[in-house]
Amino acid sequence: MQARQALFAALLISIGVLSIELAGGLLYGSVALVADALHVTTDIFAVSLSLVALRLASRPPTGGLTYGYHRIEVVAGLVNGLSLMAITGIIAFQAYQRFVSPVHVVVEGTVALASAALVLNLLSSMIIRRSAAEAAGSEDLNVSSAEKHILGDALASFAVIVGAAAVFVTGQPLFDPLVAAFIGALVLNSAFRISQRSLAIILDRSPIRDMEGLGSRLAQTEGVANVHDFHVWRICSHITVASLHACLDEGGRLRRESVTGELEEKLNEVGVQHTTIQLEDVTCTPSHVHPQTGSV
Repeated sequence: MQARQALFAALLISIGVLSIELAGGLLYGSVALVADALHVTTDIFAVSLSLVALRLASRPPTGGLTYGYHRIEVVAGLVNGLSLMAITGIIAFQAYQRFVSPVHVVVEGTVALASAALVLNLLSSMIIRRSAAEAAGSEDLNVSSAEKHILGDALASFAVIVGAAAVFVTGQPLFDPLVAAFIGALVLNSAFRISQRSLAIILDRSPIRDMEGLGSRLAQTEGVANVHDFHVWRICSHITVASLHACLDEGGRLRRESVTGELEEKLNEVGVQHTTIQLEDVTCTPSHVHPQTGSV
């Protein structure tokens, strides 16, 4: 099964899970089931985003959008993260109301629907995992990301089952809002991570943690005197770009193509797909220089 077909099947399953759990939660009085249904929206967004990313990746750049439409993923990610924070607020409010005024929970119906959701989530994960084994490159990244979201929802569905069982054994309906609060924490964690990643890309934050170390390593390339004006940023979650100026010593001026190839290879090793390297024959004295000695 191709990546797009697998993701579309997972999307339909997630929409089905959302509908079943939301209706069941309202019908059976389970705020945990409603919270899990809202948590499924993260799966729907993740799978939809993966589908969009695969679609946009196949579209050629235009004259004005030289990198194509990949940044749409980042903007959508930020909007989704903020929306999930609002959903967390709704879950927290509903859970608090159930703590103050407990409501009878129909345990049998809650367990039945949560079990069905668990099975469907595992089925969706299996479909995506099989597709990931056949995919490569950016498709593999997007498919794997979607699978992680769905496995997270499977965990939430299992928590609903455990909470309903606790209500049945103890007769205490407070376990239901406790599970809802747990799921709300999962949603909030996803919201923060999605928003943080999106903002990092929008602010052109480098995905390389040790930029100084990488700059020094590049400066140690044979024929390079120093490296300056070195920048690394992301266009989207799976496209990393770098630009730098490299001052050449006398030996480097005789092997310019080799120097460029070695610099590109070192950048590729840390996940950079697109590089712009400017070789300079003149003596360089700018700021942020990485000398060949490795000091910064």
